[in-house]
Amino acid sequence: MKRMTRWTSETPRLMAVDESGTSRLYDDEDYRTEENRWIVISGAIFSQSDNEDNIKKILDLKSKYWANGMFRGERIVFHGREINKGIGAFSKNVIDRETFIDDLCVVISELQFEVASICIDKHKHYDQYYTPNNPYFLAYKFLLERFCMTLEPKEHSSVLNESRGKTEDKKLYNLIKPFLDEGEPYISDKIHQIDHVYFNSKLTSDKKKSHFMLEIADLSSYTLHRYLRDDISTKRFQSFRNKYIGGRPINGHNYKIFPKECYKEWRQ
Repeated sequence: MKRMTRWTSETPRLMAVDESGTSRLYDDEDYRTEENRWIVISGAIFSQSDNEDNIKKILDLKSKYWANGMFRGERIVFHGREINKGIGAFSKNVIDRETFIDDLCVVISELQFEVASICIDKHKHYDQYYTPNNPYFLAYKFLLERFCMTLEPKEHSSVLNESRGKTEDKKLYNLIKPFLDEGEPYISDKIHQIDHVYFNSKLTSDKKKSHFMLEIADLSSYTLHRYLRDDISTKRFQSFRNKYIGGRPINGHNYKIFPKECYKEWRQ
């Protein structure tokens, strides 16, 4: 699978994709829990023209709380689960957590990007369909449809996925390749404006740099998953509200829950 080594103006638009939850379906109701009910996939959409300014804001924030934005020899990575649990670099013994989270929310609001999120209630999905689709594949297809809607005619673009290892990356790529090549009835011809599909870790191999776009996608999917699963609305969760395509979460458009009868309003 291809790795992105540099983002250039040849592909002025990029969507970074990350998920929270797993694609596993539970046919036995005895094994179903709120913990394994949802899978959420978020796409954070960036323009290359904003990249330099976005990078500066991210690095300034990291350098404010960690020397040169590093911790134990590695670039700080904003990972939703670690921030929430206060472990590693985000421990209260390392930083002032409350002030950091306030600053992180401010930076999210200042960064230039848009978000779309797809949420699958796996239990309802399994019960509703005789042969239910892979929920990750289904959500990814919905997400690509929304990304294509944001592209201008003939505007080139790329998709950046978090790498899960060669086997998992290849499995995902093989799932999405048919409609990248041939399109789908519900995906516009703009699907052919996606020139590259990349798979990168959040950290570069030397651990000195990070792909901040994946970090933003991670924070978006993680906080939304917690809201759906546990009804927890945090500052970080609300900081994404105005970043949704069009300026707010819109049911069925940039904030899609499937099946639709499982919709949960985004409350403040």
